[in-house]
Amino acid sequence: MSSTYEKTTETSNAALRALRKSLTPIVPASAVALTCGSYARREATIGSDLDFYVLVPDLEQADPAWFGDAKTAITHVVSKPPAADGAFESLIRKDEILANFGGDKDVNKTITRRMLYLLEGEYLTNEVEFKDIRRKIIARYVSETREDHHIAQYLLNDIIRYWRTITVDYAFKTQEANKPWAIRNIKLVFSRKLIYASGLFSVAMTADRSQQAKIEILEELFSMTPLDRMTHICGESRTRELLNSYNIFLSRIDDETSRQHLEALSKKDRDTDETFRELKNEGYRFASELLMAFEKTFHSTHPIHRAVVF
Repeated sequence: MSSTYEKTTETSNAALRALRKSLTPIVPASAVALTCGSYARREATIGSDLDFYVLVPDLEQADPAWFGDAKTAITHVVSKPPAADGAFESLIRKDEILANFGGDKDVNKTITRRMLYLLEGEYLTNEVEFKDIRRKIIARYVSETREDHHIAQYLLNDIIRYWRTITVDYAFKTQEANKPWAIRNIKLVFSRKLIYASGLFSVAMTADRSQQAKIEILEELFSMTPLDRMTHICGESRTRELLNSYNIFLSRIDDETSRQHLEALSKKDRDTDETFRELKNEGYRFASELLMAFEKTFHSTHPIHRAVVF
């Protein structure tokens, strides 16, 4: 019997093929449409939306008509729109994705777009330029690595910063913005944590490599989905239980009854609700499996250990 991840991979790939076919005649050749999120990770379930944005050479010359046509074409494949006021469903200048790595202009939306471009991004149009931009982002980070034996710590620090940003944002969205909390909490301990871990493990692979080799390694790893990336780095034996745990998560949020239950759950029931407690306990096991894979894959003398702590 196939796993839930295999099922969602088939669903996601079918949607990506349909989106590419629909969008290629609409989006100008000078632009790059891309997606992040569950479809890009090949994890689309019944409640998944499509996070997307389009990179254009110049916003002032971008014709809003074709962007509207593109959004219409997308809704014919994926009916659920991205979250309102989020980082997606936008036109972005290409040079913006390659600028302001840190500093006061690097706000939540910009670091979100850049990190997800690397860690889970997938092209919808213009594959060649999509990959070229990804390589330029990687090269920008790696260029700050002085010695071959060092890891790409500039990139590592931004991955850690992004992970901490989304954990803080979770608290804000569920406490002050009154967003549904349980489904966000479960996603945080599974899919969001997986994205972070897969980035951390990828950076660890850049130790003792030349700058060019670092770029090539990261390009290869970031072309994979987070789950496939983890298996590639750690091996099947070290990720078997990790994948089993993740499949439990996917199977629950792909069940309409369970998903609706989590979306409506009150915080006062967080300690007694059976569905939520089952997933939270599985989340603890998932985190333990991630830590075990980390420790078994990278020896205690590996520079990634010190870099993560200090």
